[in-house]
Amino acid sequence: MPVRRLITALALAAALGGCGKERTKAPDVATPGPPLGSNASSFPAAGLEFAAPAGWDLQPGTPPLVATITTGRATIAVYRYPRTEPLPRTKGELDDAAAALAGAALQRDTTYKELARGRLEVDGKPAVVLRATETVGDQPRTVRSTHVYAFDGEVVVDAFAPAADFKRVDEEAFRPFVRSLMLSKPAG
Repeated sequence: MPVRRLITALALAAALGGCGKERTKAPDVATPGPPLGSNASSFPAAGLEFAAPAGWDLQPGTPPLVATITTGRATIAVYRYPRTEPLPRTKGELDDAAAALAGAALQRDTTYKELARGRLEVDGKPAVVLRATETVGDQPRTVRSTHVYAFDGEVVVDAFAPAADFKRVDEEAFRPFVRSLMLSKPAG
């Protein structure tokens, strides 16, 4: 009797295991997720504080990389480069800096196509922003590259996503991230 019950139980389990011909849909890990609020992040050695999108993966970097923040195929990369030369401050100097950055990007990547450029202030500090399409890791991406000049350094925020997702991610995460930046003199 015990063998017959075991065989019956195994047969029933096998039959039930095959029920439901529906396949479970694999999770979408490529589409950038929306921020689920924000998390205050501080990097005193780089003189930076910011509100990182919550629900995104934040990884500290090795200088000059301060941190990367990712979700799906969207990335925010933050760098701080010490500078010994005079930093751009005037409209003309900032325009020259933006033109030099665009030229350098085109030399690095022949697919680079500028969409827009401008001057702005980030935490009261002079900055330029370039928006472009380019190739990042063999993949076409739309990029918002913000360069802030302060405290004998250049803080760079490169934020990129696939073109199909860029507008949404730019509104939900990239621009709010840049607005959240607070700069100070690096510690140490």
